[in-house]
Amino acid sequence: MSSNANSEDFVWKEQRMEDRRERPGRFVFHDLMSSDVGRSRKFYSSLFPEWDVQDIDLGEAGTYCVIRVDGIKCGGIVPVDSASGLTAHWIGYVEVTNCDAATECALSEGGQVPVPTMDIPGIGKFAVIMDRQQALLKALEPASPIERPSEPGSGQFFWNELLTTDVPSARSFYQSVFGWSAIEQFSRTKGEYTLMRAADEDVAGIMPMSSEADHPPAWLTYLYAENIDERFALAESLGAQTVIPPRDIPDTCRFSVQVDPVGAVFAMMQLPGDELVD
Repeated sequence: MSSNANSEDFVWKEQRMEDRRERPGRFVFHDLMSSDVGRSRKFYSSLFPEWDVQDIDLGEAGTYCVIRVDGIKCGGIVPVDSASGLTAHWIGYVEVTNCDAATECALSEGGQVPVPTMDIPGIGKFAVIMDRQQALLKALEPASPIERPSEPGSGQFFWNELLTTDVPSARSFYQSVFGWSAIEQFSRTKGEYTLMRAADEDVAGIMPMSSEADHPPAWLTYLYAENIDERFALAESLGAQTVIPPRDIPDTCRFSVQVDPVGAVFAMMQLPGDELVD
């Protein structure tokens, strides 16, 4: 998104890999926490045939389904025990230089760490961080550089947006924990919007929840779709429920929001030039 605070509408900037150097503060991975892995896998693999999903045996920890797009690992599907009280949801990983330091900072800023730092050989250290309004993200200190796509393509994880009851509190929390900077913007379509940046790259957005919202504060994961209207209709035919049908943000993007058959909320986004439909 554009960093021009005077802009009335957001402007997406396509950044090639050489401009997206591995630096802390970027979303680098996403997990789907699912109560029915088989059903989730079938739904998303049908919606995004670009996905290559492979099982990895983690021993006592069970099976982890790794998602690859164009050969690049970008996400996974993880089983959730219904007895835990957790519902199906997507959760993003933000790269940090020191996972322990990130969790300590989160605690000092009034957040929580539901899952403390864990070291996964060959992967790195990660922890689950909960902000002051109880939205969840994961901090990841990778064991090796993480490959990222050079340009957007269908099936890739493309954007992350926090819907919260307290924008100023959330903004200051993530500025402290991840070192993000914040730029206040306004859109005729979305209203108040806070753009979060890591160095010179736009990484996330924060916006106030509707007073009529029936869910707690949460991060929303956007998947890229070059033909969003067709994908949206396909998702419906596969059992997804509609939250927001495909809608344009002028000169910016076309997006939609749905709930998958297992109950996880996800969004799709398409940039201008990909045959937007009025």
